[in-house]
Amino acid sequence: MTDLPEATAKPCNECPWRRNSFPGHLGPFSPEVWVELVHSDAPIACHKTIRGDEEWDSPGIKQCAGAGIHRTNTFKKPRDPAVFTSDEPDTERVFARSTEFIAHHRREV
Repeated sequence: MTDLPEATAKPCNECPWRRNSFPGHLGPFSPEVWVELVHSDAPIACHKTIRGDEEWDSPGIKQCAGAGIHRTNTFKKPRDPAVFTSDEPDTERVFARSTEFIAHHRREV
């Protein structure tokens, strides 16, 4: 899967990977499933650019910058270079550890 779209310029204000995100607002997946996805080699779409069951070549779809930054924060580097990871970590705005993400979305903070 090497023909992936670029990521959003930055995590959106509602990005679940941001420290100030609304707890529990994760769509169809539990925090644990999101953590499994972010630690996999799978691309993660920005929730603001998808409208349903689109494929990666759908117009307007982008990768999630927040997930890519979290990958960098946790030293995850997907095998496919087209899967977005940030050049620089950002532990101030984006969760530094997956345990923080889970605790936040389980309201254990």
